[in-house]
Amino acid sequence: MGLFGLREEKTDKDVQQEQLYAARNAYDDRRTAFRDVGDTIELDCLDGLSWLLYKCVRLRIDSDAFVLFPEVNPYDFADPEALDRLTEIRLPRTAYRLEHTPPVREPVKEEGDHLFFQWPKFEVMLTGEQTAVLRAHDLHRACTFFAQYPDVVSAHALFDLWDGPDCSVVFSRENPPAGYPSGRYDIWREGDDLYFYQPPTLYARKPEFLEVWHWKVSAITYYRAQGELSHEYITSGGEVEFDYGACWRPHLTHVGFLEDAVSVTPVRTEKIEHDSRYTELMMADGRMLKLSYSSLDSLRQLMPEKEFDKLPLQAQKAPQTVQGREPTPVEQLKILADLVDRGYLSREEYDASKVRLLEKI
Repeated sequence: MGLFGLREEKTDKDVQQEQLYAARNAYDDRRTAFRDVGDTIELDCLDGLSWLLYKCVRLRIDSDAFVLFPEVNPYDFADPEALDRLTEIRLPRTAYRLEHTPPVREPVKEEGDHLFFQWPKFEVMLTGEQTAVLRAHDLHRACTFFAQYPDVVSAHALFDLWDGPDCSVVFSRENPPAGYPSGRYDIWREGDDLYFYQPPTLYARKPEFLEVWHWKVSAITYYRAQGELSHEYITSGGEVEFDYGACWRPHLTHVGFLEDAVSVTPVRTEKIEHDSRYTELMMADGRMLKLSYSSLDSLRQLMPEKEFDKLPLQAQKAPQTVQGREPTPVEQLKILADLVDRGYLSREEYDASKVRLLEKI
């Protein structure tokens, strides 16, 4: 009702605005219903706009069809009829297929064991009666989504960064390899090649290239656990306090006043853990790298043959015959010195053996 109780007539503009609000709400309802059916992923349309109409679509893979839904901002539309046309598109899997070509694995440049790659883009081609090229916004999300449908498309990314065993190592702040930032690295192995990749932190700026470090497994002499885990027990409390003023209070001048004036703090025992354990990794060029103790499990999983305790050290330490005779102490010292140079013996072990051999001379 308007002024003086008169009914206001709706203008054409008011009617059109109501229709637009209704169309926007209906689109939001359709989009929500589409997402609620199953897992979806947002993709950019690089080719195929002539029939998909909009640059951004959301994909859902059903058992019998590829289902696409236009992903738009409904408030960018002023025509309610255009919004009403935005509905899901069902493409039967008997007539359409998805294809994915893994990215090129050649580095753009190399700096020693530091490799630089172009950031891979996860693109799929939808082919059938119509054709479209779709690109995922996020590589990790694409690998996770398409890995659910191995019968539809292969989801491997560059070096399978997010595929395979979940292994990681942490380089110590005290002794990281030259040129390596300290911190956690994802690690994986391909034959004699060992790759390290440090995921960016949440708010870090995305670097220009995807950076991967590369070692040869054959260049690693051994790895082993060092340090120890010890515990210390500290006892506190048990102090006796005496309230001298209580002796002069009239109400405490009775037989048990001493018990009331004396107090003892509770005795507490604390267990303190001292963890100095770490993983020592010896390279063939003589470098000794210090990794976190938690890195030991990943190294055991990826290269069990390089663990110190499993190397044939005893066979190499045994005295070797020289021309049918047992080597002299001097010759044995040369053998032990060679083992030190190759990283199989520590300097302390060599010095202890040297003392014993010199006593025989």
